[in-house]
Parts: sequence; C-alpha cells; structure tokens
Amino acid sequence: MKKRLITGTVYVAVLVGFFFLRWVDVRLFGILVYAFSLIGTFEMARAFSHVRTDETGAAVPPAMPLSLSQKIALGVYTVLFVPTFYAVEHFAGAGEGYRGLLILSFVYALALLCLLVFDHTRCELPGTGAALLCAFYPTAILSTMLMANEFAEVSTLALLMIFVISPVADTFAFVVGSIFKGKKLCPTISPKKTVSGAVGGVVFGTGAAVLLYWLYILTHDYTYAGVGSAWAGAPWLVFALIGLVCAVMTEFGDLVESIIKRKVGIKDMGNLLPGHGGILDRIDGTLFASTFVYIAFSLLVA
Repeated sequence: MKKRLITGTVYVAVLVGFFFLRWVDVRLFGILVYAFSLIGTFEMARAFSHVRTDETGAAVPPAMPLSLSQKIALGVYTVLFVPTFYAVEHFAGAGEGYRGLLILSFVYALALLCLLVFDHTRCELPGTGAALLCAFYPTAILSTMLMANEFAEVSTLALLMIFVISPVADTFAFVVGSIFKGKKLCPTISPKKTVSGAVGGVVFGTGAAVLLYWLYILTHDYTYAGVGSAWAGAPWLVFALIGLVCAVMTEFGDLVESIIKRKVGIKDMGNLLPGHGGILDRIDGTLFASTFVYIAFSLLVA
C-alpha cells in the first residue's frame, strides 16, 4: 500500500507539473501525451507477444503475435504521431492538426496491408489486427487529449475533467465497493469490482464534474456559452451529465483493460509504476473518459 501511495503521489505531481507548464506554452502538454503514447504502445505490443502457460504448465504461444516488420511499422507510427500533430498545427494553422493524424493513420493502415505482401512469410493476419489495435489503443485515442488541449477558451476545464473525474471515479468505486461490497459487477472479467462500487464511482464522478465547473467559474473569467446557455441551470446540467457519462466510461475502460490482460494472460501491462503496474494500468479509464470529454465539449460546451 505504501509503495502504491508513493507512486500515485509522484504520478499526480507529474500531472500537476504539466498543467503548470501549459501556462508557459500549452503545447508543452503534448510531451506528457507523447510519453503516454510511446510507453503505452510498447506495453501493448509486449502484451501481445506474451507467451503464457496453460493449466499443465505447457507454453501457449501468443494468439496475435506481431512480426518484426509490423513492430517497426507500429514504432514509426507512434514516434511520428504527436510530432505530426504539432507540425501540421504549426504549418497549416491552429485546429488543423487532426488532418495530419488522419493521413498518418491511413498511411499506417495501408503499410500494414502492404506488409502482408512484402513480408508474407512472417506477417500473419492476427498480427496485422494486433498492430492496428496497438496503434489505436492507446495512441490514436490519446489524440483526443491533444485536441482538447487546443480548445480556445475551455482547454484547461476540459483537461481537468479528463484527469480529475477519472481518478475520482476510480478511487470512490474502490472505497464504496470495499465498504458495502455486495454483488459483483463483472465477476468473469474483474472479480474485485462490485455494483455498489460502480454506483459510488458514478455518483462521486458526477459530483466532481459539477464541483470542477463551480471552481472554474470562480477562478476564471469564463461564461458558459454552450448548449442551452440562455437558461441559468444549463451548465450545471450539462456538466453533471458529462461527469456521469465520464465516470461510466472510466469504469468501462478499466473493464476493457482487464479483458485484454485476461486474454493475453498477464496480470499487469508493465512495471513502470510500482504498486500500479504499467502506464496503461494507470490511464486505462482516462483514455475512455478523454474520448467522451472531447466529444462532449466539442458538441455541447466549446
């Protein structure tokens, strides 16, 4: 527990540090996203190459192994992802970075298909699927953080929603579940999660979103101009909805990570964060929350 607490404190300190760096230049936040992308993709590729053992102790080969050429293609895609976003933002103008990511992603997908021809003796279809999944989760999903960071007026609020609601939902799902216990949420996927914990995570995640909005308007010169702005209660309702869905997405993201680990036969995605596992073990719910927050802010808030 002590090790987990220390690691969690350092992780939070790093996040806070990058929020302060945004005051120097908002683009510096991209360094954090880049680190998540590089380390997370490495963890995913390693997970798909894991050789597990069955009940008899016999080695079971990976179901979706990546060939060397597929790993190289994945590595190149990941290394270029964040720099491509900022290069296009710089040369084509603010708000255009996503075009570079779309082009890069299409080229990557086509390259994987071409490898089935050029390296047909080593590349298999399961490996192609694994390479696509490793690129999407986490790297492509992380693009929502990059784009949320580019919102004209509400980028800080959007990022706070991503990085606060998710851990609040996680923490209180654990606390409430430990206290009330009760029926298991998904016993075959994640035996420790309970329905009571899930409800607790959603309730506190929703409350965290409303509290964040209140603190934000107290400390910033911000006037809500999103959907229903003519009604004074609209922002409170919108942010409560964002918090609720974001908390649900966080818990679903945890389950997705759990089923991936169960399928490949590993306990943790890595060991970079003592007591927590790998980077993906820490940001699994955050990835799903980030996607929803970006969409919600694009359609309802920004």
